[in-house]
Amino acid sequence: MSASNASLSLFRSLLRESKKVDNYNFRQYAIRRVKVGFQLNKDLTGNEASIAFREGEEQLDILRRQVVLGSLYPSAKSVMEAA
Repeated sequence: MSASNASLSLFRSLLRESKKVDNYNFRQYAIRRVKVGFQLNKDLTGNEASIAFREGEEQLDILRRQVVLGSLYPSAKSVMEAA
């Protein structure tokens, strides 16, 4: 898999996991952080890009654990979600 395909796959995985977060505020923060993080790192090359990719994979693991914890202790729906 090329570096751009791997990065795109990581981006999609991070967004997919971000959308699973139970709490509205945390979910919106996670989505925003993923988008901003990729915008800031879009011009990296070489070793810097591989370091940023590894950090992104670590963030994905953290986000997955957070989704599991959030599902164990669900919160009430926000006013923003009630529709």
